[in-house]
Amino acid sequence: MIKNPTLSFLVPSRERANALKFSLDSLGLKRNNIEALVWVDDDDPQLKEYRKIFNKNDHIKLFIKPRVGYLNFFVMMNFLAREASGNWLLLWNDDAYMDNPDWFRIFEDFVKKFKPATEPVVIDIWSQGVIVNNLFPIVSRAYIDILGHFALTPNCDDWVRIVARGGNISHDLLGIKPKHHKYSGENILKDKIYYEVERDRAEHKKVWNEKRRLFPPQLDEDIKKILKHKK
Repeated sequence: MIKNPTLSFLVPSRERANALKFSLDSLGLKRNNIEALVWVDDDDPQLKEYRKIFNKNDHIKLFIKPRVGYLNFFVMMNFLAREASGNWLLLWNDDAYMDNPDWFRIFEDFVKKFKPATEPVVIDIWSQGVIVNNLFPIVSRAYIDILGHFALTPNCDDWVRIVARGGNISHDLLGIKPKHHKYSGENILKDKIYYEVERDRAEHKKVWNEKRRLFPPQLDEDIKKILKHKK
């Protein structure tokens, strides 16, 4: 495995071995000395392909785990966060990619002002200065250490966004915005997994929206932990 990666990409994936290869190739893992941690289900029909493509890459940690499903997406993310080596951790999707070859230089210049090992920080590269969903949040190592997890519901990005806003630790990074097949407007990756995830998202959305009106106790506790640490 590589030594002292600055950034760790956390990527649960299913039945998308080739799409994931395209995604990770766009990151320049070796060139930028970053790592990708991939969760693959032990019953995945493409398991052999995942192993063939990724097992020999020193910049990729492949974890073969029992399937937990989208409704337990946070379980996968929390596991990968614990296994990550970087001081910055990024929620990533197997149908996303970077099209800006200078993205890592922009990121490195931006994070010089932070101390990720001791300072809770959340970086938003999706919104580009507009208050919208933070689909690919980057969190500091301290954020994980203080809270003990990445998130506690399937919509991890929304969880992190709310905690970051409540704790006043959210920062917009301009100049980097990943491409996402789901929102590209063309060549949308509408495969079997797309429809399964959309079904589960719809099932979870109503419950999440109802709970959020009152703030789930754990979400409120995360905000309090961040604010206490900052004092």
